Amino acid sequence: MSHLMSKQKKIALMVARRAPLLAMLLLLCSVVARGEVFVTSIPDGGLQPRLVTAADGGVHLLYFKKRLSAPSAREGNLYYREYLREERRFGLPIKVSSTAFNLQTFAIARASMAIDGEGRAHVIWYLPRENRYLYARSDVQRLQFEEQRSLVSAYIEGVDAAADVAAEGNQVAIVWGAGALSAEQERTVYARFSDDGGESFGAEQRVGNKDLGACACCSLAAEFDPQGRLSIAYRSAIDGVGRHMQWLTLHAETPSLATANEALRGDYSPLQPLQEWEMSSCPLSTNDFALDTNGEPWVAFETAARIIRLKANGTAAAVQEPATQTRQKNPSIAVAANGDVLTAWGEAISHSKGGALRAQLEDANGVIIEWELGTEITLPNFSFPAAAAIGGNDFLLLW
Repeated sequence: MSHLMSKQKKIALMVARRAPLLAMLLLLCSVVARGEVFVTSIPDGGLQPRLVTAADGGVHLLYFKKRLSAPSAREGNLYYREYLREERRFGLPIKVSSTAFNLQTFAIARASMAIDGEGRAHVIWYLPRENRYLYARSDVQRLQFEEQRSLVSAYIEGVDAAADVAAEGNQVAIVWGAGALSAEQERTVYARFSDDGGESFGAEQRVGNKDLGACACCSLAAEFDPQGRLSIAYRSAIDGVGRHMQWLTLHAETPSLATANEALRGDYSPLQPLQEWEMSSCPLSTNDFALDTNGEPWVAFETAARIIRLKANGTAAAVQEPATQTRQKNPSIAVAANGDVLTAWGEAISHSKGGALRAQLEDANGVIIEWELGTEITLPNFSFPAAAAIGGNDFLLLW
């Protein structure tokens, strides 16, 4: 566990001798406004955690756990747990995947989860050797998951990274990138939508701009806002080299994206310099979304080996420089009730090496809050961190 000492609190203590009443007020305000960051390892010795904060404030965990008796060192299953906020611990594990599978070493193949308005958990994961996306959803109480099913068949060519899942009310969206691996500049983003809580899905449809291309081995991220608009962050491949971070927002003239079809409209946010990245090879990058209390999405991503965070209609900003001149990768972002933003990532990693855990805390205005992990933490091999707001102004950071 790591506790927060804010700048306001230090200022209050410095002026205490000259202005005791003012210092007391400043100290009180800082304690009320600032929360804590609880840092802990993944339960069960798990790997590749995904934390999701639902619309009701509940926090939910998805992770991969190896089977001790598995013939393969990386064979295991996906598990779900609910975070019990009052007790500051996770509930009992619920198995998600119907059959065991081999954990993919790359973070770009990681599983994703979303919680809909009824409380169901929706999970999608990728099996590269079988070239399949598997999907499973829970019951409303999240006590068990249905049998896994394959969701993509029409646009499966060149699939080389994870899909993402988003949910709002009864709407569920599955989003992925596909197209010939030999022509990244012609690839794009596809989706399937459900308006009955994942009971059924509409046809696979193209939602991205084919003129932008899509990086083959970079994962993407998707998130609904409370108005039902779907944001998708993905890396393009313009002319095979323009691997810029694209922010696509999908709207529909009809109330449901699932039945929108030709009524579906996609708008791209203007590129900022910190989103632009030109390179001929694939950077194997990941992205992450979080909503603030106003329902505005924030996204964290990698550009030129540095982690960038961006708010909708805001200005992109880089997090702190690395401890050594190494690559920052696999970010996770969370926003607390008071607007504080926690961004976590791995540093000095490879496809199999977890690297060092790093994190930055800032207020709603982008001012960095003085805070440290307190000890050097090495991420498990094949894994990455996960951050979430857990009620009030507190955060949970898993590694």
